[in-house]
Amino acid sequence: MIAAISNLSTAYNLVNCNLTNEVMENEFCGGDHCNASVTATSTSCLAGAIFGQLTFGYVGDWLGRGPALHLTMVMSITGALVSAFAVPLDPKNPASVFIFLCISRFILGVGVGGVYPLAATVAAEGSDSSSRGQSVAMVFSMQGVGQLMVPLVGMACLYAFGDEMDRAEDRPIPGLSWRLILGFGALPGLLLMPFQERAQDQPREERAQQPSLLEALRNRAYWRSIVGCAGGWFLFDITFYGNSLFSPSVLHSVFHAGTGETPVIGDSIKNNLCWQLTILALLGLPGYYVAVCYMDKLGRKVIQIQGFAMMALLYLGLALFLDKMEELPALLLFVYGLTYFFSNFGPNSTTFILPSESFPREVRSTLNGFCAASGKMGAVVGSALFKPLILAFGTSFVFLCCAVCAVLGIIITTFCVEDRRGQQMMGEGTAECLASARHDVDLGVESTQASQ
Repeated sequence: MIAAISNLSTAYNLVNCNLTNEVMENEFCGGDHCNASVTATSTSCLAGAIFGQLTFGYVGDWLGRGPALHLTMVMSITGALVSAFAVPLDPKNPASVFIFLCISRFILGVGVGGVYPLAATVAAEGSDSSSRGQSVAMVFSMQGVGQLMVPLVGMACLYAFGDEMDRAEDRPIPGLSWRLILGFGALPGLLLMPFQERAQDQPREERAQQPSLLEALRNRAYWRSIVGCAGGWFLFDITFYGNSLFSPSVLHSVFHAGTGETPVIGDSIKNNLCWQLTILALLGLPGYYVAVCYMDKLGRKVIQIQGFAMMALLYLGLALFLDKMEELPALLLFVYGLTYFFSNFGPNSTTFILPSESFPREVRSTLNGFCAASGKMGAVVGSALFKPLILAFGTSFVFLCCAVCAVLGIIITTFCVEDRRGQQMMGEGTAECLASARHDVDLGVESTQASQ
């Protein structure tokens, strides 16, 4: 349960900025005029997530899963609460509020990033071989709930307190809306803190010989699995987080909104960003539960390949027929939503599971963190490039790039992913694996000394 709620908190905190950035642009920039600042704000959280995944992945193997998960929750709560009190750092430049957010959301990212390897490892190690995929997929499905909560919480706050566009109607505190949306991200962690249980620690002597990340990466026995897990996650997150974080920009372009203030709670679906995001989340949410049902029947590899294949077809269709589909906004929104469905009933679920069962215990959390960090590197690429590419080449070109990433994902999955459904997690012969990692390092040190 703790791992599941942690995933819900992670998803909410990672993507709530796709709504608050639009509200804050209206308030501090007069509309869609802070593109560089918005990109930096979204990317800073992902950069923090990469640092957190690499750091807390190792901490989880060294200190124990439970204590490490507790530390990530503290970081998440701190980052969310500090973000809610963001103010312009330069009184003469209102847009400098985004600099404040870059700092606070980096701290938040460290916390939410650390949840990825720890939650997956805890869920996998607490399940038996016959239902491990289903159990870990169920934990991960809470991310879909977290993503759905963003527009729902957003609508509740915006209808209650308004935004910058409601100043003329004498709403009490328009700026309160985005602060509450960001601050709400601390609530799951605050509720969990009294009930967190410490996972059983590894024996001290096992920790004493804990290999570092570099030692684990130098072990050739892990290379194929690293390429399959980390490479597939990298390619997938380019498309997934690029679309998730910048879905407002994509929808802004699709519905031909102007460059002025973005209507986040307008009177029609075309002018109501919250409802658009809610529909996308609802279309994608069933994909998580279809993945739960079939994870131990079809297997991780088959689900990941079919997910990438359907994503490639849908993105290619959007790229080729976007102009025609723009005449039918409901159809366009549905097809775009299907990309989220097959992401979730596909690589979004499988990339979370695969690293937790592809590596032995002494490096499981560490390499899980590395694979998750590789995914977030892809997310950084997507978040940094999506908005500039849309402005420079149009939305169709971005969809074509997503299709190419999906095709590359099929290739990597086919040749580098091992499906361990119904089998024990990788871990037999862990002593030999550990000795091999140490031996590689010792050889490198001896070689260096000899050369000197």
